[in-house]
Amino acid sequence: MRSLLPAALLALACPLGAIAAAPAKSLYFQHHDWVVACDNTLTCRAAGYAPDDGDTLSVLLTRKAGPGQAIQGRLSLQPEEGQPRPKGALHLRIQQQDLGVLAPAGGEGTHSLNAAQTSALLSALVRDGGVSVIDGAGHRWPLSDKGAAAVLLKIDEYQGRLGTPGAVMRKGSSPESSVPAALPVPVVRKAATLDSTPDDPASARLAASPALRAALRATLEGDSCEGLQETDADIPLSNSPLEVRHLDAQHVLVNVPCWRAAYNSGDGYWVARPQPPFQAKRVTSDAIDYDDGQIIAAQKGRGLADSISHAAWTWDGTNFIATSEVAPGLCRGVPGGTWELPMLVSEVR
Repeated sequence: MRSLLPAALLALACPLGAIAAAPAKSLYFQHHDWVVACDNTLTCRAAGYAPDDGDTLSVLLTRKAGPGQAIQGRLSLQPEEGQPRPKGALHLRIQQQDLGVLAPAGGEGTHSLNAAQTSALLSALVRDGGVSVIDGAGHRWPLSDKGAAAVLLKIDEYQGRLGTPGAVMRKGSSPESSVPAALPVPVVRKAATLDSTPDDPASARLAASPALRAALRATLEGDSCEGLQETDADIPLSNSPLEVRHLDAQHVLVNVPCWRAAYNSGDGYWVARPQPPFQAKRVTSDAIDYDDGQIIAAQKGRGLADSISHAAWTWDGTNFIATSEVAPGLCRGVPGGTWELPMLVSEVR
């Protein structure tokens, strides 16, 4: 497995996708069975899981930035084949207290928590635990509280709620009005591109240029893209052919395979001038596709594809701007991952 994250974050359970520049620094933090991701608008999403890797119960707590914002709760239970299926209505139970029926929400196996259930859940997570879901036949699915307090503290800190009445972990008397407001969703205007393909004669001629290959290699640190290395029998991707597309009269998009792993791969993409000295700028070495002005990266957390991270860059006429980054949370058996945890959001027009 190859992660898209810098080495400092490789201890996380699943890869997240390439870190993208944003007006506010995004946050990803994992502690035991809980993770939190906060995006560039200051919205935070915390996901908690069952204590057993074989159990697919999970909770998502979402809180927007700004004074007076309530936490919204959702729950997902999607047993794998061979596991007990829920029978009848699901109830939230904390210790021995029944907190009522969980209302079905959009999506298979997804339920919403009302305000009272969410409040009781938060109290249990940071104190005595004992949270579970019970079906009509009495089957019980536990939710881990291990790591919840640390994650909820991260949210309070990131959103500037520490010491206010609305904080979950460290309440205080500071006025709620002191909590920073949400940041706006940035707008990126996608520029039109030429209908160019790597098979076009001009593109093919440029792809064969040794000077262009050298310009791409000059943007790298060491041998970080195998496809640009000299031919080597021990490196299957070495000396891979370049592909070139003309974005407009002044810019071309160049790509080459950079790495291959057991169930993930990454291609490198560069924006360059169509003639020397090329002025190549690397966008990413972890992409899987390009289409109509967008470069896409997507990576499986493991071969089961039960956690997938993805990111996107959009052409604005001068550069490819990072416009999306989504973390998958923990890999716990649900195809595609239980929740999407945005770390970068934008509006592409």
